Amino acid sequence: MKHHQNNVIRAAWKESLTALRANLIPGLFLQLLMAFMAATYFLSPDARATFEKLTLLRSHWGLLFSFIGTSAASAVLPEFLQLLLRRKLGTNSSTLGQRLLFAVPFWGLIGMQVDLFYRLQYALFGPSDTALVIIKKVLVDAFLYCPLLAMPQAVCILLWRDHGFTLRGFRGHHPVPFYALRIFPVLMANWMVWIPLVTIIYSLPAALGVPFFIVAQSFWVMVFTTLSEKNK
Repeated sequence: MKHHQNNVIRAAWKESLTALRANLIPGLFLQLLMAFMAATYFLSPDARATFEKLTLLRSHWGLLFSFIGTSAASAVLPEFLQLLLRRKLGTNSSTLGQRLLFAVPFWGLIGMQVDLFYRLQYALFGPSDTALVIIKKVLVDAFLYCPLLAMPQAVCILLWRDHGFTLRGFRGHHPVPFYALRIFPVLMANWMVWIPLVTIIYSLPAALGVPFFIVAQSFWVMVFTTLSEKNK
């Protein structure tokens, strides 16, 4: 039993290192991009006015803004990017429709969930007007929300999709090895990339949290869409 546990730990660590190496360069680029956007918000009146227009849209449309923005950034844009990369516009339309039928509601609901989570953080800790409040929000995000809800749900739903919307991908897996081998590597990559990003997001006014999340999510998904197409 102990030998099996050691094998699981070694395999999980190996998968985690692979995920970290794969995400290092695009993750650093995304962090620099978000830091630049935050700096322009604080330093440029024109940029601040543009961002404030997004906050007005978010305030007006509420959760619908989060649904549409996240689904467009994480589902629609990557699909069109795939078509452009393949140079086969107009082909596989039925397959495209099936993928969007899954991806649009999936990512839209993720966006709504993130919006509600940011509101909960604001209700618990208030505005991010001190470093201590920002640290509390980042810790809750990274070490409670992500490992207990965000990453497990994403991994499980995508695994369910990849096995033809059946439970074949879960058969024969016990909870602890499944988490260690399937979820923990994704969580490690998420920590490396998103802890700096959510630190930036929580440093901004609360109304900008979801718009900045959507921009980051859009770039992140499109980067890996491009990489996956090149690998194919």
